[in-house]
Amino acid sequence: MSAEGVGAGGLCVLITPSAASAAWRDALSLHAARIGWSVSDAGVDPAAPPASGLVFAHDHAAMLAFPPSARAVIVDTTATDTDDPALPAAPDVITIRSHILVEAEAAAAHGAVVLNAARYLLDFPVLGSVERREGAPYRIHPSVAESPLAIFDDTRPGSWANWHPRWFSYPKGHAGTIDAPLIDLTGRMRPLIYGPYIRLPAGRWRVDLRFTVDPERAHAPLLFEWGAGADYCRIMTEIRYPGTYTISLDRIWPEADAAQLRIWTSHPVFQGTFGFQGCRVTRVAADDPAPLTPTDRIVDAEVV
Repeated sequence: MSAEGVGAGGLCVLITPSAASAAWRDALSLHAARIGWSVSDAGVDPAAPPASGLVFAHDHAAMLAFPPSARAVIVDTTATDTDDPALPAAPDVITIRSHILVEAEAAAAHGAVVLNAARYLLDFPVLGSVERREGAPYRIHPSVAESPLAIFDDTRPGSWANWHPRWFSYPKGHAGTIDAPLIDLTGRMRPLIYGPYIRLPAGRWRVDLRFTVDPERAHAPLLFEWGAGADYCRIMTEIRYPGTYTISLDRIWPEADAAQLRIWTSHPVFQGTFGFQGCRVTRVAADDPAPLTPTDRIVDAEVV
């Protein structure tokens, strides 16, 4: 069958990383070759027409050369991630995957057909039915509920993901374990924790974090920041009694960006320990009546 037999122009496809992503790329490439289509990656061949043949995109911008009726996104859930969260390279992998998932979400919002990578037969716009033969074996990790990318499994307000302490950076190191890091507060004003640079789509996002503090009969002045780049909302608090505490910060991302939660000592401290227990990141409806966190705010941390 010729390319004209399945529709004019071409098809642009964005495939998010998953156990079946390589198999879908192979199946689509083989199908395109059978009908005489060229196969390329967006931006790799400057001489190729911008909207012809089968083009694999890596971001939403590359898909705009095609009409919405000729765009498709293949996605999977975090339940079938091929990357083991316990591996040392996982934080970098998670960050890269978040960029692609944000682009896929943007493409879907602008009219691309969204298809389930876990299936073996999919109906694509322009091309019609395509079947994949094989794929990497699916594994459901015991800690799948802790995947920081679970926020992409459901794009409705209220969906959330846990961001485990392992995804964050500790400039001066920590005692304890990566599951329960303990930080000595002694020293000058400085960042205790930052990261994880997971990219979030535009919209309203709330972070609820949980931590322990033992000020050792002194006080612990702490600064919490939630945002990206140079734009953050901030909460300052001073803790005088040992215990477990929570803080919530709520901010709007005007455009997709790499998120950071940063925790600082806001003044020099001579003693005390801080224990980070991770955080929950939640999609919030734009019309949620709860107030946004201002740029600077002094509050009392809530005792758990």
